[in-house]
Amino acid sequence: MKTMAETNGIDVTKIMEQIRAEIKESGADKIPLSFADESSGASASTLDEAVRYLAYNYEVTAYKTLEGNRFKRFFKKCIRKAGSFFVLPIVAQQNKLNYHFYMVSEAVRNQKNEIAELEQTLKDLEQKVEKLEGSK
Repeated sequence: MKTMAETNGIDVTKIMEQIRAEIKESGADKIPLSFADESSGASASTLDEAVRYLAYNYEVTAYKTLEGNRFKRFFKKCIRKAGSFFVLPIVAQQNKLNYHFYMVSEAVRNQKNEIAELEQTLKDLEQKVEKLEGSK
């Protein structure tokens, strides 16, 4: 009976040992891994821009203005009416989703601003404590 590590003639344990040996040879195991230094790329200004964009554009419309001659417009209106039972509920649901996404992003922006204010207050208080301890 074959074990999970030896399925279809492939020895997974042996492959993993080879990978570990290659990692040790290359010295990659000695490199400290830290994701704390990595930034997400999202700055306060991009967050503000995104929230501003969502504030003005979260609502989508199901229709755009029809162009063309009278016959084309009539034909397009008939097609629009025929598909409206399907399209309008989807658009309404998408508008609700977009609105709630906007509200969440607004809350995230407010929390980020509040955290920045609290961090500044903390720094100010730490400086005051250092001054008081230094004056003893």
